[in-house]
Amino acid sequence: MQPTKRQRSESGGGPPADPIRSDVWFDDGNLIVQAHNTQFRVFKGPLCHSSKVLKDAVDNMGDSKGVDECPVLFLSDSATDLGHVLRTVFYRWAYPDGEPLPIGVIIAFLRLGRKYKMKHLYDNGFSRLSAALPATVDDYLFGDMKSKILFRHPEYSQRRAEVVVDGIVIARELNLLCLLPAAFWFASMYPEPLADSASLLPEADRRTIQLAVKPLRLAYADYLFGWLDEAIVPSPDCVQPKACCDSKIQRSLIIWRPPGLSLNLGWNPSTATGLCKHCIALGQKHQSEGRKKLWNKLPSFFNLPSWDELLAPPPN
Repeated sequence: MQPTKRQRSESGGGPPADPIRSDVWFDDGNLIVQAHNTQFRVFKGPLCHSSKVLKDAVDNMGDSKGVDECPVLFLSDSATDLGHVLRTVFYRWAYPDGEPLPIGVIIAFLRLGRKYKMKHLYDNGFSRLSAALPATVDDYLFGDMKSKILFRHPEYSQRRAEVVVDGIVIARELNLLCLLPAAFWFASMYPEPLADSASLLPEADRRTIQLAVKPLRLAYADYLFGWLDEAIVPSPDCVQPKACCDSKIQRSLIIWRPPGLSLNLGWNPSTATGLCKHCIALGQKHQSEGRKKLWNKLPSFFNLPSWDELLAPPPN
């Protein structure tokens, strides 16, 4: 097959490389879709039915011919992203709705679902990524990520780390700012798992995360553990006032002593070491209220709009 002018121009003027045949290839297909140097042989009908944008592109395509005189539709997308989307169109069983998907597939659904106005695909990708980067603290702590995203690591912190960098990048690309507070929070809380991939983030975002660490630690200690500093005024229902007061003072000193505890939003039983049952229950109540207060203010630590603005539907 002789390379087209489009293929020559994309190669920068040098000898064009032979196109690579992808695994999405039907020998009786009547359309070749090419992304960079990768070709997909598919059927016009189902492709056009899946997206009006793609239908318009097919209707307006040139007369370039590929294998067996099939017309060639050139797209500027990543071949990997396009492959994921074409598999959903032509192999319905490739990515079942009820099973977790790799983060790369989810990003492709978001990116190309938005570009080609494939709403079901975009919604699928968003529901999955927002399970890992949610808008509420309860969903962050207790939400079900494992049924939505296929993780490589068994550890909780490592799992979320797998999606944070990609989440920030696609959130910036598609203006999905509601995903950023949870992603930035994790990046501030667990920098170690992100050490190898943080360089992929925009410099401005890396700086924002770094500047938020100290204010977040202070707010975290205040909102979630300020109740420990009430030790000088024991609860009237406390059954061991002196022992509980002493324990609260000791725990408070540990939390405030730099660098302080890791920013874990969940309840840590060690926080209540030495306290009576009443004071433990009271502490859990205060911490639950405190983490909701902190989460409500979370966007402000990263110079983002309020949650109400972040979650508001886009204007028509």
